[in-house]
Amino acid sequence: MRTFYIFKIKKEMTILTKETPYNLYRIIESFYYYDNASPDISFKIYHDIFDTFDPTYINKRINNLFKNNNRYTYNNAIHTIDNKYTKELSKLKVYKSHILLKSNVIKPTLLINYLMSDNLFVCDFQNKDYFWLNEFVR
Repeated sequence: MRTFYIFKIKKEMTILTKETPYNLYRIIESFYYYDNASPDISFKIYHDIFDTFDPTYINKRINNLFKNNNRYTYNNAIHTIDNKYTKELSKLKVYKSHILLKSNVIKPTLLINYLMSDNLFVCDFQNKDYFWLNEFVR
């Protein structure tokens, strides 16, 4: 099972790190393993790098897109794709700070079919994997 953290990166930071995603990954990874040593500095850096998501808006859009798909369910703010034919099981939850996607496939349906934007950066910290979403789905 892969765990993808999807972050909305501010436009300025996207421009600065588009060609050097490793640098952005290392910054985000430091937040992932954050130890509360300097919360004021971390808070400022966080707000310089990330934009927030609108969970209500995104949940409605995803639900409207997939509501007629019999392999899709939406319950307790979790979007689930359970496709027996492709053997995909993916669960997505939207937070203000990030989107969390757990999946047993490398290219989950929810990742490819809905979440398209130039400023979405995806990290899988367990597998040390990271990429710009629009580069991944080409």
